[in-house]
Amino acid sequence: MLLSQALDARSDLTDLNRQHPDLAARFVQLRDQLDQPAGTFDSADGSEDIDALAARQDRAVRDRHRLARDFAQILADIRALAGFDSFALPPTPGELLAEADQGPIVVFNVSRYRSDALLLTQSGITHVELPQLTVAALTEQVDAFHRALRTATSGPDKTERRQAQAVMAQVLQWLWDAAGPVLDALGHHRQSSADADWPRVWWAPGGLLGLLPLHAAGYHTDPVDDPGRRTVMDRVISSYTPTVRALRHARQHASVPDKPAQGLVVAMPTTPGLPDQGCLPHVSSEVSKLHQHLPKLTLLLEPDSSDDGALVSSAHTPTKDNVLDHLPSCSIAHFACHGASHPTDPSKSWLLLHDHASDPLTVASLAQVRLDQAELAYLSACRTAAIDTADLIDEAIHLTSAFQLAGFPHVVGTLWEIDDQIAVTIADAFYTHLCTPTGALDTSRAAWALHQAVREVRDGHDLPGRLDRTHIPFLWAAYLHAGA
Repeated sequence: MLLSQALDARSDLTDLNRQHPDLAARFVQLRDQLDQPAGTFDSADGSEDIDALAARQDRAVRDRHRLARDFAQILADIRALAGFDSFALPPTPGELLAEADQGPIVVFNVSRYRSDALLLTQSGITHVELPQLTVAALTEQVDAFHRALRTATSGPDKTERRQAQAVMAQVLQWLWDAAGPVLDALGHHRQSSADADWPRVWWAPGGLLGLLPLHAAGYHTDPVDDPGRRTVMDRVISSYTPTVRALRHARQHASVPDKPAQGLVVAMPTTPGLPDQGCLPHVSSEVSKLHQHLPKLTLLLEPDSSDDGALVSSAHTPTKDNVLDHLPSCSIAHFACHGASHPTDPSKSWLLLHDHASDPLTVASLAQVRLDQAELAYLSACRTAAIDTADLIDEAIHLTSAFQLAGFPHVVGTLWEIDDQIAVTIADAFYTHLCTPTGALDTSRAAWALHQAVREVRDGHDLPGRLDRTHIPFLWAAYLHAGA
């Protein structure tokens, strides 16, 4: 519902601006006021009494309701005009099905009655019953996966870490058995050749299923040269979307770049206020790689904590305000930093920048940004596509979907904590594959580029001796592509 309301409020205003500028201006004014975060109502210094605080809360709620009523009225006035009867209305079923012209969209429905995958294809809507994907089984597997993930990444004992990695691999095999019939139904039985155009699939998992990496489901220990290898990433290129409408919104914002990419790189090798300064020792290497791939970039770099800051311009410090100032003019935004998922309010999930303690860059912060140049957001940070609270599991509001909603047609995010050194390898491979034979960066290749980068890391192509990482999914399976 939150996504739908936000998408309605971002409809194309070109025709309305041209024919009825006053109505368009009023619509934008109300839309932007509704876009603003509601904020909190705690007394800043504790001096405000309970009655005054309650009165202020009541006024804020009444104001919000008034804005919603005014917004509904302006929509009614616009739709009463000739030629604007469908302004900001949800797309028709036919318009939704049109989004399957680039590849099928798979929407999962998991319930205690039965579970199915709805398949939106060019030929229409069909479904596949998934009897193994029960609520009880899914809950058990999600719990096992995330307990194993915690042990695999931070367990004190090497044997325990290996056992946890094996559990994660087993969950990915179960996920293939439970959801793999979808690929069979779509006709994806074998691996495409290296030089072929690989088929694409868009996943809309929803609920608990969104806590597992559908794109990494499979038996990754199958022989590499087996053309029928039972893994999703060896058969299709995966992308995610919270809803079909959100995918439609992303594609409407996608455009063919007519000039070299303008990059914004936000790098936090250290983070004030975190234990050990939240040290990410390989961020400098990641920035160095980005300088090679993005010839035109603006770098916001956290100053060395040992410096007094005198030599560092505040305009190039990675603060929330500096980031929001630069985002509208950049086509590629790359964040190399820590990220966090808010435990009770997904709209408060945030990227940890220089001023995260006083003015965090949250999901809600992006609502006010209008991004006409945006093409790609790469969130090389932990947990940017994660929601941790069971009561909020159906809310597809996290940093990855927020960047997509704000106007980035392509977003790279992560489902859990990522390895700092592996992050450099995947980012380097991603931008390498994003490059066309002529040397230009083509962001429309983002899903394919991430797909290639992750497969290469999984198969150990970046290291001598081809280190086998198929048994260590936490190193590579967190990365996902969302959007067009």
